Amino acid sequence: MLRTLTLAVATLTAFLLAPAALAQGHAPASPDAPFRIVDADWLHARLDDPNLRILDVRNNSGHYLAGHIPGAVNLAESTMRAPDAGMPFRYLPPEDMARMLQKAGVTTDHEVVLYSDSAGVLGSTMVAYGLLRVGHDRVRVLDGGIDDYKARHPLTQAYPSFIERPLEASFDRTLFVTVDEVAEALESGATTFLDARPSADYRGETRTWQRNGHIPGAISLDWHRLMHDDNNHRFRSNEEIRAIFDAEGVTGDEAIVAYCGTSREATLLYLYMKHVLGFEDVRLFEGSWTEYCANPDLPVATGATP
Repeated sequence: MLRTLTLAVATLTAFLLAPAALAQGHAPASPDAPFRIVDADWLHARLDDPNLRILDVRNNSGHYLAGHIPGAVNLAESTMRAPDAGMPFRYLPPEDMARMLQKAGVTTDHEVVLYSDSAGVLGSTMVAYGLLRVGHDRVRVLDGGIDDYKARHPLTQAYPSFIERPLEASFDRTLFVTVDEVAEALESGATTFLDARPSADYRGETRTWQRNGHIPGAISLDWHRLMHDDNNHRFRSNEEIRAIFDAEGVTGDEAIVAYCGTSREATLLYLYMKHVLGFEDVRLFEGSWTEYCANPDLPVATGATP
């Protein structure tokens, strides 16, 4: 009887911890990797770590006030971008981005965990990209976001206290390409472009931009395909995601540029390819379709095929 009860408890425990095991399956081998995907139990066990900073990147401050992960500071994802040089939004210059992160208590000594709600995973990956862009080297995204966390652990309404310290910004220019570099890559034909937008945008069926369609030759790889349908903040298994890239003929041996509408969706593809799948030559087109379509000299393709 005791043995039966023990087995039952073990089975229930394994079931309850399944999401955690899944998230750990995404993590690179080194715990000090620049970017990792971590789970709710991993985070909960480290809430008292003074070298951990948790950022709630939801834009709706009311949602933060109603309940957040203990110790989390609200830094809305929208603060990472601003109008610039005629473009409606660009990533802030490194020194300005570092100043915003500093206001949230982030220093280079911190391991930074980012989360949002199910619909806001792109905010998590965009701010994660921003941290890497200014030279931070320990950035984490919470698998399942706040929805999975609150299903397993309590939230709080208490505001965290911290001492603001300087955050010196560097600038990692190797992470991205400019629109001029995209034009050069199109001429050479040696780069694989991945379009992270929904397929209707890729086909040119929406009327969001000045010109609608995609970069000629680009492969459509909607970011939603990497995520679970019931929670867009939870990644599918590494095996499932690798199979998605394999099916599109993307192996990681090629030079890859990821883009989307505003370079928000594409950060999710970029981070997963670069830091989880280990693709070496991956960059983000920061201007993405917003900048590309505004240049009448650049070609546009429509339809379902590259």
